[in-house]
Amino acid sequence: MSGAEQLERALRKLTAPINGQYPRPWMTASATPWASSVFTVGRNQRNGFAADLVGDHDTYLDALFNRNGQSCRGLYDRIIGKPSPTRINTDRLVAGLRDKGISDVIETNVICYSTPMSADLSLSEHHGGAQRGSEVFRAIFEFIKPRVMVVHGAGTSKELGRLLGIQLPPVPATPERTTRTRTPTTEIWIIPSLAPPKWNSWARWASRHMDLVCKEVGEYVSA
Repeated sequence: MSGAEQLERALRKLTAPINGQYPRPWMTASATPWASSVFTVGRNQRNGFAADLVGDHDTYLDALFNRNGQSCRGLYDRIIGKPSPTRINTDRLVAGLRDKGISDVIETNVICYSTPMSADLSLSEHHGGAQRGSEVFRAIFEFIKPRVMVVHGAGTSKELGRLLGIQLPPVPATPERTTRTRTPTTEIWIIPSLAPPKWNSWARWASRHMDLVCKEVGEYVSA
């Protein structure tokens, strides 16, 4: 069985509906997500994919893998409609990476399960979903083994550090310097949150900083 087939088999199990939603392992435009070298990582997504709106599981998997006339973004646009501010900011980051020659990006979360607010993950009704969401992220991280992760937000950094068993550095406070560290397999850049209201505190210098991060990531991947 190929790596791609193993990944799909794992995701078929892990993305079974829970609490009325399909867990969202990623957003990507890639037709070969298993070959992606770069992840962008948030804490968890706000907008969920309600199972009764998505349709059957095979259709959902087709959308995740951008095949058979389905796509990640097409599904998002159909279910969610107008993109959220966080989605718009993530699109900016991904566009910046694409400008540096990185086209196959996985946009994911440490907890691949949707709640209105990240704080809601601690509520008892979301315990099972949060646990599943962590399992989804761990699975795609271990299967794909990205060379780079761009991690956005202090809460994300803390959650990811707990999952990886390491302490990640703090988010940068100025546009001129990037914050990065590494694991044995992955180089990690830390940036401030892409989600309001934290986004508002660095929005004035976000473009400059993201340009610098994308430049460094592009150079690292192409080296």
